[in-house]
Amino acid sequence: MALPDLAFGREPTIAPTGWRTVWLDHLSYRCADYEKAAAFYVALMGWKVRSDDGTRAVLEIGDNCGDVVFTGGLTMPAPAALTDASAGATHARAVFDGFAWGIEPWNTDAVRAALEQRGLSPVAAHDGSYQAFSFKDPDGFSLTVSNATRATRRQTPAAGSLKVAAPFKPTGWRTVFVDHLSYEVADYQRSTAFYESLLGWRVRRQIVPPAWPDSPRSSTVWIGDIAGAIIRNGRGGSGAGGATATIGHISFGIGDWNAERVRAALIERDVVYDINGRRVPRDDIAGGLESYHVPDAMGWDLQISNRTSP
Repeated sequence: MALPDLAFGREPTIAPTGWRTVWLDHLSYRCADYEKAAAFYVALMGWKVRSDDGTRAVLEIGDNCGDVVFTGGLTMPAPAALTDASAGATHARAVFDGFAWGIEPWNTDAVRAALEQRGLSPVAAHDGSYQAFSFKDPDGFSLTVSNATRATRRQTPAAGSLKVAAPFKPTGWRTVFVDHLSYEVADYQRSTAFYESLLGWRVRRQIVPPAWPDSPRSSTVWIGDIAGAIIRNGRGGSGAGGATATIGHISFGIGDWNAERVRAALIERDVVYDINGRRVPRDDIAGGLESYHVPDAMGWDLQISNRTSP
């Protein structure tokens, strides 16, 4: 069965499952210093600490999003991303090397069987009532599907603490939406078809002419009503575990947006790039999108935007 929304003339690489993505379960962030990175996101983006056991920290993004798991131990350079060529960018000491999505309908045995039938070799990652399977996508990127939903993953408040001090005065911002993940792959058509068939992601439009001149071969997708993604051909190279995909940046929408106040807060905290001798956030404004790109504590490209819903 062809995928008419894609308009690529490509057949899906796997049979459609009928699943819907209903929750961003978690993102996996690996870096050189997880405590420093976690403290940065708590102070800047208002993320809340669920736990810090001395080897990793789990931070809650916000009420409409899941968690980010911060771990250390990154010794190899992160795979090159399109954003690395942007003005002022420096090579990051961090990488988002996996993501997990809550899906419906969920039946543990049926989900495992469906993954096996599609040759995806699922590995169980269950923890009590939390049921999940991990496997690799066509680029070798770490992908997990789970029974997580907003209701099931919000049983207790995030009341943990970090062992390091905040790097600067907290902004008071609230992260309310994952506007988009810039997902860089070897073949955007193949990856788009894979995620549409497996997880029910929907193509919003094919970019013709390209809206992003750094990646003319790309598609924009809705991930249910919880997030978005730009699936685009990347710069190549190999990432964690030999994966040929990387998340080049993520755009997080914050509440109570005011572009000038956000810009001033970033400059005040020196969360900026050095662009032609000026220390400023990099503007990214197009259509109704207002946003800034800045380096996080590990030099990874973070986008902060005014988008709070699909």
